[in-house]
Amino acid sequence: MKMNKKTIISILFAFVASIPVLSQTTSSLPTWERKSAPAVILGRYVDRDSSDNEKIPMFWGNEESLKGGSFPETTTDSVAGTFTITWDICYPIQHKFDGWSILLFPGDTVRVDFNKKAFNEYHAYNKETPRDSITTTKLRELWKKAIHIEGASFELPLPIHMKGMKLGFSREYATAHYHDTFDEWREVCWNEFQDVVKQLDSIDISPEEREYQRMMIEQDYLNKLRNYAFTKKIYGLTQDKDSLAMFEKQFTFKDPHAPELTYYRSILGFFACMKNLFDEGRLYIQANGLEDSPLGRWFKELDEAKTVMTRVKANMPVTESEINALSPEFQTQIREVQAVMRKEDTNVKGTWRELPEGNPQEWLSKIVAKHKGHIVFIDFWDTWCGPCRLGMTEMEKVKDELMARGVDFVYIADTSSDSNEWVKYVAEHAGDHYIVPKDKIGEMQIPDYEDAIPHYLIYDREGQIVKAISGWSGVEKMMEELSKVK
Repeated sequence: MKMNKKTIISILFAFVASIPVLSQTTSSLPTWERKSAPAVILGRYVDRDSSDNEKIPMFWGNEESLKGGSFPETTTDSVAGTFTITWDICYPIQHKFDGWSILLFPGDTVRVDFNKKAFNEYHAYNKETPRDSITTTKLRELWKKAIHIEGASFELPLPIHMKGMKLGFSREYATAHYHDTFDEWREVCWNEFQDVVKQLDSIDISPEEREYQRMMIEQDYLNKLRNYAFTKKIYGLTQDKDSLAMFEKQFTFKDPHAPELTYYRSILGFFACMKNLFDEGRLYIQANGLEDSPLGRWFKELDEAKTVMTRVKANMPVTESEINALSPEFQTQIREVQAVMRKEDTNVKGTWRELPEGNPQEWLSKIVAKHKGHIVFIDFWDTWCGPCRLGMTEMEKVKDELMARGVDFVYIADTSSDSNEWVKYVAEHAGDHYIVPKDKIGEMQIPDYEDAIPHYLIYDREGQIVKAISGWSGVEKMMEELSKVK
């Protein structure tokens, strides 16, 4: 299911506002050893019965991973009501279950007892009951019955009440600040930030926990800066493109208050950047000339590693000296992917092809040109895309028939795909397989492509495009379109 930004933000805000006060599993700000290692969640349903078909509590994929691939390895024992989730990581990630989350660090083993009935009771009570000192205590009791965690480096933040969280994207709040210039909006957000910091200072917590919570508040401040124009658009307050463009043009992360923030002064400020693919935190660092801060330098190292990883996954030349120049934990994961991509296996149906020479704008035409005299069916997909995988599997039912008619299959994925899964699909699906750097897909001039997959192209025997199809619409639809091409 594809969710728009409004839906995601609403879910996130509702989630944060509902989090109860929890005792922490550590007394200090979490640190991580810089290494590559699996992080494992060992879970158990404590109230499972034979009629319960749910094997693992619903969770979201990982938005950010050096290797790519959005989902972990999972195993379940439906009889015992246990599950195991394993992430292969070289820096922390936030594993998001539905309504709660765990920060996972390389090498962690986390044990979770999950009481689904108690968790549902907690959600129902929280939804129907106004928050006060009595209900907060009740929420804490319900939460402790619902979830027990051991071994997590950190659990969940405190429920500090921020106007942005409660009203920031409401119609009333957006309307009240509709006419604000960006400079005025920034001061509104900054004044709220200072107010929330005062609330934090009044809470009896350890200095380390206070530092972590301060980072979360700073992330909220950056997020509200980012959404200056969005608050005007979300409820249709800005209808015409010119007005919206005027607001968007005013936005900048360049901020006179930057010296008063703290998150970028330590690599641990990474935690303040996890919620939105690191965007706000990273862009704020760049806009304010903070690249030489501890966190700015770490992001630079990560970017360099991602550049090398992209080239490895796309089968582009990478020298040993380039890999050796990276931090060791990045080297480990890059070499693991390199080994997967170089592995020779004669028992495969598909053929891994190198990208054509030249600019990305030329790649598609050059790929099609290799199949002149044949009908070409091109499938744009990625390993993390469920409809894509369904479409590939379903087309296998008619592939022999189509190939006998002279239809050639071409599969194009990008480097956000998991390497192990991509190699597996090459082995299982006959045809030519290409993998493209993620940032180059948009340059390929793909007909009728709207940055959504699966996306299919059909070319005739002379190499002319005859049909573009967005989304998987079933084997019958594909056969109908292919039958029109002689």
